[in-house]
Amino acid sequence: MADERVRILLVEVASETARDLEAALGPTADVVAVTAGEVLTRTAGEPGGRHPTVVVVGPRLSAPVGLVHAVRPHPTDLGVVVIADPATENKLTTLPTLFSADLVRRVPAGEPARLSEAVRELLAGTTDRRARAAVREVAQRQLAAGGRIGGQRGERLLGEFLAQAPIGALMLDEDGSVIAWNRRAADVLDLTDPGAFRRPLVELFPPDDRAALRRHLATSAEHPSPGPDVVFERVTSDGTGQALRLASQQVLDLDGRRRVLVLAEDVTDRLHAQRKLAERTGHALLGAEVAAAMTAAGPLSERLDRCVRATVDRLGATRVCIWTVKPSGEPEHVSCAGDDEGDAAVHPGVERELVDRIIAEHRPHLDIVRPGDPRAASRGSFAGYPLISGGELMGVLSVTTRLALPGTTLSVLESIADQMAVGIQQDRLLHRLRAAAQALERPLLPPRLPDLPGFDLAARYHPFGNSLHIGGDFYDAFTAADGRHVLVLGDVCGKGPSAAAITGLVRHTLWAAAQHTSDPAHVLALVNHALRRQNTPFCTLTYAVLEPSDTSARVRLASAGHPAPLLRRADGDTSPLEVHGPLLGVLEAPHHPVIELDLRPGETLVLYTDGFTEGAGAEDRRESEDLAALVSGIPLPPGTERPADRVVAALLEDAHAWWGERLRDDLAVLALTALAPAGGPAA
Repeated sequence: MADERVRILLVEVASETARDLEAALGPTADVVAVTAGEVLTRTAGEPGGRHPTVVVVGPRLSAPVGLVHAVRPHPTDLGVVVIADPATENKLTTLPTLFSADLVRRVPAGEPARLSEAVRELLAGTTDRRARAAVREVAQRQLAAGGRIGGQRGERLLGEFLAQAPIGALMLDEDGSVIAWNRRAADVLDLTDPGAFRRPLVELFPPDDRAALRRHLATSAEHPSPGPDVVFERVTSDGTGQALRLASQQVLDLDGRRRVLVLAEDVTDRLHAQRKLAERTGHALLGAEVAAAMTAAGPLSERLDRCVRATVDRLGATRVCIWTVKPSGEPEHVSCAGDDEGDAAVHPGVERELVDRIIAEHRPHLDIVRPGDPRAASRGSFAGYPLISGGELMGVLSVTTRLALPGTTLSVLESIADQMAVGIQQDRLLHRLRAAAQALERPLLPPRLPDLPGFDLAARYHPFGNSLHIGGDFYDAFTAADGRHVLVLGDVCGKGPSAAAITGLVRHTLWAAAQHTSDPAHVLALVNHALRRQNTPFCTLTYAVLEPSDTSARVRLASAGHPAPLLRRADGDTSPLEVHGPLLGVLEAPHHPVIELDLRPGETLVLYTDGFTEGAGAEDRRESEDLAALVSGIPLPPGTERPADRVVAALLEDAHAWWGERLRDDLAVLALTALAPAGGPAA
């Protein structure tokens, strides 16, 4: 009859795809095109009791996952196949985590053969599960209609239907003894000798699993409805492993005596396939976790800790350790996860011996420790891989387990060992680069600021990015040969070692020129000449000459294309200073105007680089007036300790808060505050 045929409902499926499915499956199923709304009506009812159906969802549907949830897939009556194209692929990523493959399949668009096969497999699975449910129902009817069954065996007890069923069927007495079975059960469970009659079913399984099987059968004996399917494993008479799915249900004879019907299905191949898939998935996840850990930010030790913990979790290892190699060649224990209490599969002393051997030989070592081996506390296995990158030995990955490691696990260990080696090598390279950057930066800034009596002098420098970056900002402060104090803050065009070389040239020329005379015109002219002679990029800077006096300090200022300095008065009022001049290293004979001002007690002069105004680029900039307002708002009451230091710290903190992750430039700032005479108020 037509209503007994399975149905295939097509939702938003292209006409060409519908024709392909009709041609492939039409002889055995009703193929019907429906809308998203109609499919809910056609699949209504309690899951498990509906008409057998497979729903095929096309890529044009806007919310495929929502529809899958709505139709409520069930293993005995409804499966779903979703066609995925590049536009909908992201919407379907959650399907494998929400539904098993025997309920929902995902098939790429444009592959009609795979689509038809997926539908066939879902139909076959649904049919198989419905058949097993029917077996249980028929068995109950046969037993109810067959009169007393005590002492009867074989086909007379099970009935003709169960006797010929393609699935194993056994009848158990109240005590769990086997009192009847069909031919398929005899094949699956090796029930071929007379001693099998009245033998407890649990004795056919390993001792460790018998308690769980007894609980499963007891649960079934207490409830008339079918219990859940459970998989138990055993070893057959020829020594091979076997996995059986056991479904049990309480049945009664006419005298009211309880029996347990057990349906046994050999799922060995299916279980092996599932385990293989799970193993491969676990290996892939382990590789991804190790890659993520080794490329993450943070200390190397923390990243290696993540690696060993992931390896223990994903592989079920007893103990996983990473050793690095010191410059002397000695291994150093860096990170370990697992059993550290002496109950490891391989004794720690043995582990160190094997690690030393791997370091000496530069090759993997696999060691199976057998019972009675005096080197080990218990049976187990050891796998150790040298961490080699670029021909350099970085360390050793050691893994100990209680069971032998399969070949697939050894392959993934080799792969993650390579990832760890590359990560360790990169970390060491970064350390070397960081040390080189620090060595290059060290001569670019004064080792310490001079102590200027009557003044508070402070400076800060923060390079952009991490400590591998060599910036072009610099500052300096020194006393010239004529007794005047020189303050300079500048910015060399460019970054990296080339900028560092130019900065060194500028600082050296500034100092050398000022030893003759600190006059701005003389010093800046020599710096300009030095830059043009070396054909270097330009440089900007602010040059200040400080000449102290009893009541105030005379300051002469010149600027070479640099942001305007700020002057904060004793009352807090702050404004930019109008001093301008051309860049250094561009013109043959540039002229740099000089302005003069008196720096009175309580007043502060602030020099800064353009990172404070253009930290995220010229299109998103702040003005000197913005910084002046900030400096004006810094509380500096009379008697404040280190007022200049308070100013530079506040400016640097504000720059980081203002630009945040958008900051793309170095920051350098220098401030000079004239202090009030000891015991007297600021002027």
